[in-house]
Amino acid sequence: MTKKKKKIAILGCGWVGNALKAKLEAQGHEVNCLCRDVNMDSLVGFYNCDALIIAVPPSDEYLDVIEDVYFSVSLNEAIKTQMILLSSTSFYNDNKLIIEAEELAKIKDEDTVILRLGGLMGYDRIAGKYTCAKTIEDSPTNYVHRDDVIGVIQSIIEQSIRNKIFNVVAPIQSTKKEIFTQNSKNFGFEETYFSGEVKPIKPLSSSILCEVLGYKFQKEDVKNFWS
Repeated sequence: MTKKKKKIAILGCGWVGNALKAKLEAQGHEVNCLCRDVNMDSLVGFYNCDALIIAVPPSDEYLDVIEDVYFSVSLNEAIKTQMILLSSTSFYNDNKLIIEAEELAKIKDEDTVILRLGGLMGYDRIAGKYTCAKTIEDSPTNYVHRDDVIGVIQSIIEQSIRNKIFNVVAPIQSTKKEIFTQNSKNFGFEETYFSGEVKPIKPLSSSILCEVLGYKFQKEDVKNFWS
């Protein structure tokens, strides 16, 4: 059966937004990607869509942006837009802004799908590259490859999933010390130094996501993100 082609809007044309746009367009969808700093003329018809992904990083105006998006979408009564908010696993670290953003999204549309993304890695985002020669505390990783973030969003859109909250982290994690050391050897940059014991963090799982979506991670093991 031929998959229905949809009109999809992405708010945020960053590292994930641009790659997601290219992948969705390759599937034949009509995709519009909007940056924060934008000519208002380009907003015409932007919110008239089947699915909208909020992919902007948190900032001082983050809650205002979310408020404006939901208001604009609500003006189009002809379509029940599928709303997807890219959130963060920092929700579990009591990040107030992330918590408030998720609560606001659910108040505005209880059918919103919230994706709590782990640390985004892969391609030019190489763990350990920006801490060369520095000394930091070791801790378990909660990383996810960009390919899987895009794959999960594709699956959610294709299946018209609504009213769910998913953790999005690779199934097999490691420690920063192991990954940073591995990458420094493989890519030839100076090592990061680590002090003390491994700092514990809340272990997270994407098992519910995999069960609901029938999704299999393309990059299951963080040690293989750059191979």
